Amino acid sequence: MDPISQVHVAPTTERTAARSRFDQAVESAKAQLARGAVASVEVASPFLPGGPVLSAAVRGAVGPGEALRSSTKGTSSGAGTRAPSGGAGGVGSGSGGAAGTGGDILEATRALQAESQSMNLQFLQLQESMQAESREFTALSNVMKVKHDTAKAAINNIH
Repeated sequence: MDPISQVHVAPTTERTAARSRFDQAVESAKAQLARGAVASVEVASPFLPGGPVLSAAVRGAVGPGEALRSSTKGTSSGAGTRAPSGGAGGVGSGSGGAAGTGGDILEATRALQAESQSMNLQFLQLQESMQAESREFTALSNVMKVKHDTAKAAINNIH
């Protein structure tokens, strides 16, 4: 078999086809999701240790909000421009309303943590029972093996 002497990697090219409505919808949904994530982190940041740093990191990773809106508006006509502007208003009003419900978010977080602790406890109990069952099986298996070997040796000694 001959070794491969050289591999040529072609550079990527820019997309030349016109964007479809599906592409526009995906871009719009992606932008709305990014803005929603930033808004959610900003609402929760006062309650988290290192929250302001986390909020700044998420904002920096997603990019400035204006860049998101302008990138989705520049995709094409009509449908691409209407969805992000409606989404931006929804996110802005949602974060303003959510600031008043910070206690609700904190309570929901505590409830989720309590549920997580409960599930972890159940998982540990399941692990312990599985380990106990495994030890029982190993012990019985060893006893049966010794019993079998003893019977086999007794039969071999008869001849």
